[in-house]
Amino acid sequence: MPPAEFDRYFHDRASRFAAFYRSEGLSRLIGRGPLFDRLRGSVEIVTGLGATHVLDVGCGSGPLFAPLAAHGVRTTGIDPAPAMVALARIEANRYPEMVTVQERGWEAIDEEDAYDVAVALGVFDYVDEPAVLLGALGRAAPHVVASFPAPGLRTQLRRVRYGARGVHVHGYRPEDLRALASGTGLVVAELRPLDRAGYLAHFARAGG
Repeated sequence: MPPAEFDRYFHDRASRFAAFYRSEGLSRLIGRGPLFDRLRGSVEIVTGLGATHVLDVGCGSGPLFAPLAAHGVRTTGIDPAPAMVALARIEANRYPEMVTVQERGWEAIDEEDAYDVAVALGVFDYVDEPAVLLGALGRAAPHVVASFPAPGLRTQLRRVRYGARGVHVHGYRPEDLRALASGTGLVVAELRPLDRAGYLAHFARAGG
């Protein structure tokens, strides 16, 4: 879908998406538990790598800011939706000197080796050119951590529901992720299942 239409969709629903992170118990009751699983998994991978600066792509309201700041990790969060950026900046203000928030989409990522890890949670779900995005992340940082929904009924229902609003939803199998990585000079270093929701993948540069 056109970037402007995509950005508007998430701008209009910023508060709704942010609300999922307010109560883990409630989110698990409504089937949103994997949001917290991928969040914790990302922090584990980032801190395990000894990262000091992370690029958080599609940062939303900033749920990664607090756990990363608690480990002394600086974060640069980017998001194309103005309403999401406004929420993220409120969260970032709690961690001065540790978090920077920018209003821009992933298409504008042109940094090279500027970060230790690039994280993209809930982003590849909606991207029609995943190889382009993964390639940009792999140039910005030597490690990439990203979530991917699995094919199946859950993703198909999302595809129908979101498609009515002009948003595309994509599903990925483990072999799809390995092929995606090899096409961008990366390898799948680790793949963590997120219940039936999909996977959290850690990519690293091949030969790195």
